[in-house]
Amino acid sequence: MEIAQQYGIGVVALRNANHWMRGGSYGWQAAEKGYIGICWTNALAVMPPWGAKECRIGTNPLIIAIPTTPITMVDMSCSMYSYGMLEVHRLAGCQTFVDAGFDDDGNLTRDPATVEKNRRLLPMGFWKGSGLSIVLDMIATLLSNGESTAAVTEDKDDEYCVSQVFIAIEVDRLIDGETKDAKLQRIMEYVKTAERANPHVEVRLPGHEFTTILADNKANGIPVDDTVWAKLKSL
Repeated sequence: MEIAQQYGIGVVALRNANHWMRGGSYGWQAAEKGYIGICWTNALAVMPPWGAKECRIGTNPLIIAIPTTPITMVDMSCSMYSYGMLEVHRLAGCQTFVDAGFDDDGNLTRDPATVEKNRRLLPMGFWKGSGLSIVLDMIATLLSNGESTAAVTEDKDDEYCVSQVFIAIEVDRLIDGETKDAKLQRIMEYVKTAERANPHVEVRLPGHEFTTILADNKANGIPVDDTVWAKLKSL
């Protein structure tokens, strides 16, 4: 953000990095200060490329945050479900809402335990998520002169030495604040006022629920599964 403040755009690439935990927090911090925040990381090969059975690509999470009120932010892996969300569904004893991966016979499945075990995650958008994962890996590797998913997977004994990219764009260099806010508000209202598929479920914009979740967590604490909490306490 300091580079963006000086030049209008700041791009920083890291090599030999570690797991970034919750990548959305970086994009959120940028949007809070009025910047567009874009960041992603490559990862260990934990997903088969489209048409394969063997894991050769990462889920390579991508974050794009826009300075709206509330903040609009996409925080997603290149798979339909991250392994973390598969665990959440398994611990809750429920299936995923849409197909999460393939079973051992190559059939689409919504059973989180099956996909956790055989690691045959379904790329987001099928071949599209597979392709996005590959090009994000390529860009992060080149901009950082760091390790690719292939190198991390084949040359390391765990997920470390990954490559990451962080971009901040100072929107106010390009457009005045009043015009910016009006354009963004029109986009949000146009999306939110679409006819609902379910009259009882509102049309949401990505990331808008985070503000509510944050307030609830501050007031009532962070919910943690009892099994996970017991494991943490035993460490």
